[in-house]
Amino acid sequence: MNKFMMMMIALVALAGCSTESRGTRVTIDTETGDASVQENSYRLSNRIKVGKVTYSEVGGLKKATVTLESKTKRRQRIQARMIWLDDEGTEIDPDGKAFRAIVIDGNDTVTFTGVAPNARGKTAKMMIREMDTVE
Repeated sequence: MNKFMMMMIALVALAGCSTESRGTRVTIDTETGDASVQENSYRLSNRIKVGKVTYSEVGGLKKATVTLESKTKRRQRIQARMIWLDDEGTEIDPDGKAFRAIVIDGNDTVTFTGVAPNARGKTAKMMIREMDTVE
């Protein structure tokens, strides 16, 4: 079984887990190709689905791409940011990346991409939080 299939199985298996704290986290290990989704908001998990997760390398830096899919007919406003960790799990440049606003139209998809700030970045964590829902 290739790494992509194992990654997708892990995403499907973890997508059902939810607790009532806030946000959704997607963890992407660029060394092994493993990805996991932690749904921390029941409301957000019912509105946004994490689709395809891929990684690549650009100019010696790791790059992670996550496709987000709307599960509703409404336009949604969310915020997301990509955090990069080194081999030891320490966050690289913790104050460097602010949340970016994303608008997802009803039943549409958007792609979010993050590039490691330097060559030490090995694992990416994408954090997603809800801003509001527009009719």
